[in-house]
Amino acid sequence: MDDRHIEEPSNKTPGIGEVLHTEPPESVKKNDEHPSPPLKEDHDKTRLLHAFAKRARDHFFDFILLFLAVFCGFLADNWREKLSEHQREKIFIRSLIEDVISDTIGSGKTLNRLRTMNAGLDSVLVLLSDPETVKNSNEVFSLWTKNLGMEVFVSNDRTIQQLKSNGELRLIRKKEVSDMIMKYDQTLKRYYTQSDLMYSALTNLTYYSQLFDFISLNRNPGVPAPMTEQGKQVLNQAYSHLFLWNRGLMGLISYLEAVNTEGSELVTFIQDQYRLKD
Repeated sequence: MDDRHIEEPSNKTPGIGEVLHTEPPESVKKNDEHPSPPLKEDHDKTRLLHAFAKRARDHFFDFILLFLAVFCGFLADNWREKLSEHQREKIFIRSLIEDVISDTIGSGKTLNRLRTMNAGLDSVLVLLSDPETVKNSNEVFSLWTKNLGMEVFVSNDRTIQQLKSNGELRLIRKKEVSDMIMKYDQTLKRYYTQSDLMYSALTNLTYYSQLFDFISLNRNPGVPAPMTEQGKQVLNQAYSHLFLWNRGLMGLISYLEAVNTEGSELVTFIQDQYRLKD
C-alpha cells in the first residue's frame, strides 16, 4: 500500500490574507476606464454656441431698449400733441364765447329796431287804407319815410369760420358743444337767407316814390298835400307790396329772435360744460 499521502481537495475558503486572483467583470473594466479628452472640434463648437447665445442675448436686450425708447418717444409726442390740442380748444372756446356774446348784443339792438319798423309799417298800412289819406298824405309820408329801409345785423363769425374752414371743429371734444355750435351756425344761415330776400324786395319797392308829391311835402310840411295822380292809380299795388314786405319783415324778426335766443343759450351751455367763469 502506497504510504504517500494523497492530498484531497480542500473545501476550505481562502483565508483573509490570501489574495483572490479573479478577473473583474467586463462592465467594471469599462467603468474604470478614464474618459477620453473631448476633441478640438467639439470644443470649438461649444465655444461658438456660447458666443452666439451671448450675442443673441445682447441684441435682444438692445432691441428691447430701442423699442422702449421709440415707444416712449411716441407716447411723449402724442401727449404733447394732445396737450397742444387741448390748449387750442380752450383758445377757440373762449374766442367763440366772445363772438357769440357780441352777436347777442348786436342782434338784440337790431331786433329792437326791426320791431319798431314793423309796428310803424303796420300804421302805414292802416293810413294807406284810409280814404282821407288820398287828400292829405302828410302823415303817411312822414311815417313811411321814418320806416324805410332795413336794419342790418352782421354776425361776428370769425371763430366759427375758422373751425369750419380749417377742420378745427374736431378740437371741440364735447359732441354736445360742437352740435350746438353747428345748430347756431345753421340758424345764422337761415337769417341771412331771409335777409337777402328782403334786400331783393326792397330794391323793387318803388311805389313809395310814385305816391307822394315830394316837392309840396318838403316845401310846406304843415300844409296838407294830396297824393299824386299816378299814386292814386297805384295805391292798391303799393298797399299790397308794402303788406308783403311787412310780413317778410316779421319773418326776418323771427329768424333773428332765434339767433339771439340760441346765442344766449350757447354761451351759457359752453360756460357750464367747460366750467368757465362769466
